[in-house]
Amino acid sequence: PGQHVSEPRAGGNALIHERREEAMKVLSALVLMILQLSQAVEWADSPALTNVWQATSSGDGDRLVDIMVQTREVALARSGDGRGPLFWAYEFKNTEALALLLHMGADDDAEDADGKRPRDFFPDGAEELSEFVAAAESKIENMAATLKEREEEFASYQIDPSEAYGDDEEEAPSAGADRDEIDYADDEDEEDEIEEMSAETKQRLAELRHKAGADKDEV
Repeated sequence: PGQHVSEPRAGGNALIHERREEAMKVLSALVLMILQLSQAVEWADSPALTNVWQATSSGDGDRLVDIMVQTREVALARSGDGRGPLFWAYEFKNTEALALLLHMGADDDAEDADGKRPRDFFPDGAEELSEFVAAAESKIENMAATLKEREEEFASYQIDPSEAYGDDEEEAPSAGADRDEIDYADDEDEEDEIEEMSAETKQRLAELRHKAGADKDEV
């Protein structure tokens, strides 16, 4: 009898454990789905993506790096059809683009509107795909260094207006104000000169009149 009672209990515990595991899996899947939705990238065409497509399709690695420096978020952007830079890197067999995008965290498992992943757009066979990915991975370090160098160079050109005239809070001198002050000072000097010249002229006229009168008397 004791064994007969213990068997259902063991079976019941196993069933509860199994259902608990299933519930945890469902819960984990829901949490993952919520996180993916919250972090989802909006699918929309943009001039930046057009520039990335042109640089990738033409194999212009330098231009692609410059685009990423100015608009870093475009590396993870998606066009209206759900594709994006990583899809184009595979499609056009651009090892530098793939290396750069992998360094910047592009999702190799992303899917477009048709459920296709970036690797699905690689035009050749499986063997060539493996060689292509290996070649790109060997360039990641070099592309990462190039990106960092360009970012530092770009940052050096960004001048902080507050540093243009030092750390003081004094405002930059106004050219108009200086001109007005100089003109005003010049006007005062001219007025003083006019007044002085007028006084001398009056004195000189008085002397000439006095001399003319004296000469007239002598005549």
